[in-house]
Amino acid sequence: MITADRIDERVARPVAVALLMVSFTMPFFFSLGGLKLTGYRVVLIIFLLPAMIRWLNGSAGKIRGVDWLIVGFAFWSALTLTVNHGLVSKWQFIGMLTIEILAPYFIARAYIRDLESFRYFVRWFLILIVILLPFSLYEMATEQSPLLDFFGGFANVYQKWIYEPRLGLFRAQATMPHPILFGVFMTPSFALFWYVLGWNKTLFRKVSLSSLAGIVVFTSLSSGAFLNVIIQMALMAWNKMFSFLKNKWKVLLICFAIFYIVVEAGSNRNVFQIIATHMTLTPGTAWWRILTFEFARDDIMRNPVFGIGMHDWTRPHWMTLSSVDNFWLLMTLRHGFPGLFLLLGTVLTMFIQIGRRSLTGAVADARLGYLFALCAFCVSAVTVHLWDATFCFFMFLFGAGVWLLDAEGDQGTNSETQQKQTKRTIRYTRFPPEMSGVEAPTAPRVSAGHNPLPPHHAQRTAQPAHR
Repeated sequence: MITADRIDERVARPVAVALLMVSFTMPFFFSLGGLKLTGYRVVLIIFLLPAMIRWLNGSAGKIRGVDWLIVGFAFWSALTLTVNHGLVSKWQFIGMLTIEILAPYFIARAYIRDLESFRYFVRWFLILIVILLPFSLYEMATEQSPLLDFFGGFANVYQKWIYEPRLGLFRAQATMPHPILFGVFMTPSFALFWYVLGWNKTLFRKVSLSSLAGIVVFTSLSSGAFLNVIIQMALMAWNKMFSFLKNKWKVLLICFAIFYIVVEAGSNRNVFQIIATHMTLTPGTAWWRILTFEFARDDIMRNPVFGIGMHDWTRPHWMTLSSVDNFWLLMTLRHGFPGLFLLLGTVLTMFIQIGRRSLTGAVADARLGYLFALCAFCVSAVTVHLWDATFCFFMFLFGAGVWLLDAEGDQGTNSETQQKQTKRTIRYTRFPPEMSGVEAPTAPRVSAGHNPLPPHHAQRTAQPAHR
């Protein structure tokens, strides 16, 4: 029997996830009491309290260590900003940052609780890409932003960024604040489409789905987004080629450790510098990232605990740009090493605990897609900064995978389970049970001396049929 609470839960899950995913791609914003509100911020404020209640009362599964790491990161971020700026001058910014850390995580944590709801989230990813892809292709070819122009006719929208062409094309930002954010936001869909929506489908279907993701990422012409997809493809290839190895991921980690040691010992540049110079479309921006890392590191060492908050970092006068295109570096710069360790602890906890689970079938593939997407997202964040909707989506990704810690075996959807187990029930067959594979109908029990059929019917059935 389906109770009213169960119906409310079924309605709340898709509404919260769908609204948040759509709001991430809305380009307009407005001011309320001096506070800048975007579509996704409104959704976060609405669903934060219900999601936290579900987490506290056990409806979202038991409380786990990764939850406290996220809560700790939000608390520490607020504390560092208070120490550096005071609560009076930055209370609005501190409050909104806390919401942007906690709300997306706990919305995903509370409303994505099984394979079915996880697929629902990925399907909305597909819907957004199908809608935005034609506009991003048009923008890449013409430098015109039809969606920003449309929404800009009646609302405040994000700034349109103009860059020099790359590869003879223009960078598309679609409805995002920046082309980099648009590309990075779309990247997790590559592995998720292959392993979640493409599960038990043909190779053509898998390639088609992931190709959509690859094309929309390409329109951003962002090297950080390209690196993200390349990492996902490499992990997928490794998983396929070395499927016969039981400890293939330990082997991969050992290979990476050896590579890192060899590069650090035998090269005059570190691994970050090599990635920055060889994984970018514009060499000038690569060297700018390297210089930013060098000077920002000095500020970090001078302020290792509380960071420098939102203060400007120290650099030569000729470095006019204040942006730091390295998410992990900027988090350490603003919130000190404790903030970095809390966030990295969240990443490591997710990988270790989810990776140790014994899962099969569709759930095991969903785990692969999720971990590949999350790993690539974390690595590519070395070359880009995440802010606004893309930062919130990063927090959302953490919460979207916690259900895998509670998953048991293979959670096929009801329709899939019924289709696989009972395609069609054959009630009558001329073959015996051991040949037909179905249970033979059981003859009715008849008491001794009693004939259940009338005499004339019994006589007709006893006569052989003539043709």
